[in-house]
Amino acid sequence: MFTLMHHNSLGEVDETDCEPFDGVATIRYGSRDIKVGISRDDQTFDAALKLAAEVVNHLAELDTQARDVAAGRLRKIYNDGWSEYDEAQEDGSLKRVSNPKLSAVEFKAKLSLNAINTAGDRVVEFFYDDENMFWGHTVVVCSLRGTDFSEARAETFG
Repeated sequence: MFTLMHHNSLGEVDETDCEPFDGVATIRYGSRDIKVGISRDDQTFDAALKLAAEVVNHLAELDTQARDVAAGRLRKIYNDGWSEYDEAQEDGSLKRVSNPKLSAVEFKAKLSLNAINTAGDRVVEFFYDDENMFWGHTVVVCSLRGTDFSEARAETFG
C-alpha cells in the first residue's frame, strides 16, 4: 500500500509501508533525476520528511561538502592503488594499466550524485557514480549528524 503526497521541496513523495524506505521522492539536480529514499528509523515520518527536505533545500552546498569529504578520505586510496591494475587481453595475457594520479579537484569532478538516503532526523547518505575509479564500486558519503558533514565518512560500496 502506498500514498502519494505532494511536498513543497521534495515534489511528489510515494509514502509506503514497506522496506527499504517509508517514502521515495525523485528530484531534479542539474541534468539528473535523483532518488531520495526516506526512512523513519525511530522517528515519525514527518521528522524524516523534514530532514529529507532540508537536504534537498541545501543540496548544492551539501553535495560540495560531501565531495570534499570523499576526496579527503578516498583520493589517496585511489592514487596509491586503485589507479593501477592489470587488464586481461584477448590472448589471455595481462596488460598493466596505470591511470594518472588525481588532484582533489580532478577526483571530485569524477563524482556524480545519483541517490540520497535519509533516515530519521540524523542520517544522510549520498551515493556517487565515480567514472569507474573504484572498478564498479559506489562512493558513499554518510553523515550521522544530519546536514552537518563536518564528521561525515566516505567509503566505497559494492
